[in-house]
Amino acid sequence: MADLRTDKARQGRTGRPVLYVLIAGLALCLVVFIGLQIYGMSLPDENIGGVEASGTTAAPATPDNSQTGVVTPGTPAPGTQPQN
Repeated sequence: MADLRTDKARQGRTGRPVLYVLIAGLALCLVVFIGLQIYGMSLPDENIGGVEASGTTAAPATPDNSQTGVVTPGTPAPGTQPQN
């Protein structure tokens, strides 16, 4: 069998061709990323469930809130009139 030198055994060539493939792959990733950003900005903002965005967050409503006297933000206190 032929004598193999470990400093000459390689899986493939290195150098500029490999660098070109890596740069082309990175450029393609950047193009896709920029395209997704543009697509994401073009979508309208959706208000799901009809709840307006505000600085406060409300606790999830439970069926027995009116019985326990717990008032969550955004709901009128018992005995008060809602403002229009």
